[in-house]
Amino acid sequence: MTSPRTAPRATPKKPSATPELARLEVALSAVVRWSESRHVRAEVARLSDSDLSPSALRLLEHFDVAGAMRVSDLADCLHVDVSTVSLQLRPLKAGNLVGRRTDPADGRSGLIAITPDGRRVLERVRAARCELLAEAFAQTPPGELGRAADVLVRVQDHMLAAMAEAGYVTATD
Repeated sequence: MTSPRTAPRATPKKPSATPELARLEVALSAVVRWSESRHVRAEVARLSDSDLSPSALRLLEHFDVAGAMRVSDLADCLHVDVSTVSLQLRPLKAGNLVGRRTDPADGRSGLIAITPDGRRVLERVRAARCELLAEAFAQTPPGELGRAADVLVRVQDHMLAAMAEAGYVTATD
């Protein structure tokens, strides 16, 4: 039996492969591999003095962007079971990086939100990532970095819109 969270979604239409799309895919894959590599994660942890797991860090970043959420809504958003989210939230709660507060719309429910301590950890993590990016792009002219950032923001916007259209995320994800 299929639960609502694991129900198949609409199949996104497949764009025809072009050389530009192939180059974009290779470049995006390289960025992901770099950012998730053991070396980069270890350096970010060292520079930021944060030993959060990648999944805990993603949750913290999610709360920073999306705001307070019910655990069940977060599970729906991430397309995982509530028990999985609850398990991933434990170290964030234990470290006072997220906290629970009463939902003003329904006093019986609670919302999980990032705390000031959580925001400080994110600031340190982002500063550490910027430090590593500065090393990687030391020879790149600032104007070129600005253009690259503009393009990546557009790529992000297109990807989120495509995911929303396909039913993978909502506008608030």
